[in-house]
Amino acid sequence: MSSKRFRAVLPLLLLSLLLPAASPVRAEGQPEAPYYIVQPGDTLSAIAYRFGVDMQALARANHIANPADLKIGQKLVIPGLEGVQGRLSTRTVTFGDSLLGLSRALHLPENTLVRLNRVVSPYQLFAGRSLIVPIAAAQQQAFPQRVLTGKRPLLETALAHGQSPWALALANQLPGTWAALPGDVITLPGTSSPPAASAFPQNMTAQVRPAAWIQGRTGEVRLQAPAKAQITGAFGTHPLHFFRWKAQTWVALQGVFALASPGLYPLTLQVALPDGRAFRFGQAVSVQRGRYAYERLVVPAGLLNPQLNKEEEARFEALTAPATPTRYWQGRFKAPEAPPLDACHPSYFGTRRNYNDTFYWYHTGLDFCGKVGTPIYAPAEGVVVFVGQTEIHGNVTIINHGWGVYTTYCHQSEILVRKGQRVHTGELIGKVGRTGRVTGPHLHWEVWVGDVPVDPQEWLGRAFP
Repeated sequence: MSSKRFRAVLPLLLLSLLLPAASPVRAEGQPEAPYYIVQPGDTLSAIAYRFGVDMQALARANHIANPADLKIGQKLVIPGLEGVQGRLSTRTVTFGDSLLGLSRALHLPENTLVRLNRVVSPYQLFAGRSLIVPIAAAQQQAFPQRVLTGKRPLLETALAHGQSPWALALANQLPGTWAALPGDVITLPGTSSPPAASAFPQNMTAQVRPAAWIQGRTGEVRLQAPAKAQITGAFGTHPLHFFRWKAQTWVALQGVFALASPGLYPLTLQVALPDGRAFRFGQAVSVQRGRYAYERLVVPAGLLNPQLNKEEEARFEALTAPATPTRYWQGRFKAPEAPPLDACHPSYFGTRRNYNDTFYWYHTGLDFCGKVGTPIYAPAEGVVVFVGQTEIHGNVTIINHGWGVYTTYCHQSEILVRKGQRVHTGELIGKVGRTGRVTGPHLHWEVWVGDVPVDPQEWLGRAFP
């Protein structure tokens, strides 16, 4: 190349080095790749988690060398979502959401939701899950009213609401007017209500508290339903007992076994309405691992008898199984010992225990310090359902507080109440001792909810419901 031609080309070469590389140009007519706009507080790892993609793959797809360089308003292509296009957002699944309900409320075909979220089973739509949806659906504000079909599904429902049965079938993505079954929840075209994507009919909602349940803690289910409805349910293998709390609010409390395997557990509800219509709903609830300590104990061999432990536990389960309709307690429980002993705990609930390297279990209650004769007080109102002596737990009192909630008091030196007695908050009910299989005097206090021991400190710290 001549020096004259080189001097002419050199400025163009320098300019090409200084200018940033051009983004790939999308050919006309080519679908736009799915993308997300970075919001305040977002991180690359959080975005990857929300959309279920590998963070490294997300970085490569967007030519990001340093995740810390993420900027608000930046457009991120989301890889691995073949067949999906346009701007994406996320929506948190709440209890009551179903694939069909979400599809109808968001005006999205079910197969689009399935493809976006890699759903292979409705069981995967558990409360708290982050669901990927197109931005237009995520910002949807008007939702059709939801009604429960009668004994003659679409025809009866259409007549009752001044609708065409064929319009109902089309609005609910049904192949024909014959496809709806009695007890289905369908949406009415041309109507709207406050934002919700629930599978429940209008004016009926359910809520689980917290969204994810925890080993050894108390779960709560609240249901808005008519006062004369009949409601049953189950959490895993445990029946749920619903009691009317307010005008149309029903509540069920259920303990989660402290050694339950973390994962998804089915929660089902059945509602029979006063007019004879019935409704059923099921959704998975996530159970997460609790934070409990581990300890290795060396105790006299005579204190160890796993079979006897199981027998006494079965006895307690039988005594605490009934869920009676009267709720005696109000607000938080009080500690069963007076200050300063109310804050002295030689052992906590849920501690995983290894006894003499032979027997593994967990601590089913909260221990309180005290010497023989220290007073024990009722933490809340209730009715005494058991007083007696057991081999492991010594002198025991059990109080029924209603709605499936019980408290037990173990190793007492004296029991100062009788079976059937109504006790009041702060009333003297017994004295600390060292009866049963113990190494020293203390009060072992348990709280049972739904026939499962739960962390008593939770009931000392907050009010249920």
